[in-house]
Amino acid sequence: MPVEKPYVRKVSSEEGKEAYILVLKSRLAFFPPAGEALEITQGAETQSAKVQSVPCTCRGPEKPHEHYFVRWNGLKRGERVAIEKVAGSPRRYRLTVSR
Repeated sequence: MPVEKPYVRKVSSEEGKEAYILVLKSRLAFFPPAGEALEITQGAETQSAKVQSVPCTCRGPEKPHEHYFVRWNGLKRGERVAIEKVAGSPRRYRLTVSR
């Protein structure tokens, strides 16, 4: 079975300030459904998390949609986050942060 490509993105200033990692709609299937529990490990620390959504009209009121994110503290603008699935564990992920 092929290994799934990690979810990678550069942290924006808003993500750093508001403590979240934006999840692109095209990569939602990489994670459990929104609202369901998952575990993320960064180094020696493991935290419970979930993909959350918020309604948005940033494209105008005639095009309402959702933005998806995972809450995560300690991120800074410009950092690169990589989230990969832990083999054999459908709800466990590993997070690495680099400059």
